[in-house]
Amino acid sequence: MSDFLTFDRFITPSIIRVVFVLGLLLIALGTLIRVVIGIWAFSIFGGVIMPLIAMCALALLWRIYCELILVFFDMREKLTTIASRSTSP
Repeated sequence: MSDFLTFDRFITPSIIRVVFVLGLLLIALGTLIRVVIGIWAFSIFGGVIMPLIAMCALALLWRIYCELILVFFDMREKLTTIASRSTSP
């Protein structure tokens, strides 16, 4: 509990993995809805192919964004390790 209150241990790296999976599920659900609506309203290209291409692009961008957040936390841990080594005699 003291680690939580003093910010010695971050919970975000653990949570970001769950958020990533939930984001992928939302992207897939949104794509499925868009494909079903697109089949009724548009052509095959505009109704099926474009949402699938958009889903791939969104999934890639979502992965990059989540990795970027994890990189910031990893940098903090590595800087803490370097600082502790430089202050020890």
